[in-house]
Amino acid sequence: MFPAILTRRRGVDRNIVRLLRDRTEGNTMVKVWRQIQENHVEEYLQRKDLYTTLLMTVLKPGGIVSALGHTFQAPPPPRELPSARLLRQQCPGLQEPDPLHFWHCAQNGFHKKVVKKLSGEGAGSAEWFTSIGNEHSQIVSFVLTCEESAEKLQPMCHGVMNRFRLANQPVPKILYVDCGCCRAQGRTAVETSFQPWVDNGMVVRLDIFHWIHRFDAAIRTESHSKYATFKSALAGAVLAYNRTDLELLIKAVRAKDLPALKCVSDEDVVRRYISREQLKHHVRRVTLGVQETFRLVHLAIEELKGPAGLDENGVSLFKTPEAIDEMWAAQQRHLECIQDPPDMNMYRVARNTTTNNVDVPYYKCLRGNNSLEGFHKTLPNMIPGPHCAARPYQVYLISGIARWNSDRTSDAVFGGRGRRHRIYSAPPQHPLSAAVRGVCGGELPGPC
Repeated sequence: MFPAILTRRRGVDRNIVRLLRDRTEGNTMVKVWRQIQENHVEEYLQRKDLYTTLLMTVLKPGGIVSALGHTFQAPPPPRELPSARLLRQQCPGLQEPDPLHFWHCAQNGFHKKVVKKLSGEGAGSAEWFTSIGNEHSQIVSFVLTCEESAEKLQPMCHGVMNRFRLANQPVPKILYVDCGCCRAQGRTAVETSFQPWVDNGMVVRLDIFHWIHRFDAAIRTESHSKYATFKSALAGAVLAYNRTDLELLIKAVRAKDLPALKCVSDEDVVRRYISREQLKHHVRRVTLGVQETFRLVHLAIEELKGPAGLDENGVSLFKTPEAIDEMWAAQQRHLECIQDPPDMNMYRVARNTTTNNVDVPYYKCLRGNNSLEGFHKTLPNMIPGPHCAARPYQVYLISGIARWNSDRTSDAVFGGRGRRHRIYSAPPQHPLSAAVRGVCGGELPGPC
């Protein structure tokens, strides 16, 4: 109930601490609305805590109320706040920042952007931001290093393995990396860093997206008209759609107008009536194997080295035939690294959806480290402003990643029924939940 947080030398008003939360580069009205909502919910939890505390004093063992077994009424749920749109209409003086500014922060090189914000005494002390995530896109550990070497990353790797050991968690089955997946002889740097896990059966695989992206070094420009065709051919050479899932989705689409679509072939249904988003979320993809991938990639490269690889001005997609041949020869040794391990499920069912009265599973892909791309885009915005000193830099990073992990926990609950966090302070939540169950005999409405 004390309105300040005391440190060793000074005290800080709680309201000031609350305003330091969820800092981003732009304070939009949505950000203001989130801040007001979080403050209101925290005040609601404090009052709920006071209510349960007073009731606990009445329910002491041996008392009259305790002997009668009386159950008290649960506190009312919190009232919903006005929307951000309404706040924007009432406060026309608060202008939204230019959205193009945020697009600039969402381009490639996310790790460089967040490291460049480190200023003051820590300026220039870090060049790389390396993170380890799980299948739910949560960040397990991260580190800032002056170089991307096994020696600098060793403490983080040992720390993660110790945490798993102390928590009695099983060894991960697979580890996806963007480089260092294999070598001609001996162990790789990644396998050496995680040697105890590798000895217990963990396999190291190369992320397919990064493998495909490596061919860009032999391509003249990404704006070439045949660039998308080549990338699609590479993806199709590695991954194929699961036939059973595809047939189920086609059945669901046909159910919308069965008489009209009965005579339409499956290929035309996929091309004309099924979107890319539906294929992404309702149809699983499997790797084709080393030999089939080699054959399809070789055919695509040989085809596009000829007239099929020219644009309308007669410019070839590849810099030179020798450049793409050299790149293909270098990437052939990774064909085994991008294949799925046998008998390992690469998808989980997030929820069940209904399309035209047909039940269709909604899948979440666990393959590769593409699940961390959203985190990489959000990462620079966790540090407010263009520059930040070392100590607050660490605070902002830890706070932002903790919030990111809490949101990913909610997304991981089957059916999307996870708790949507409006407050991220753990201390007032867990003791209050236990007190509520003891007093009211169940969960309370609202966040807690």
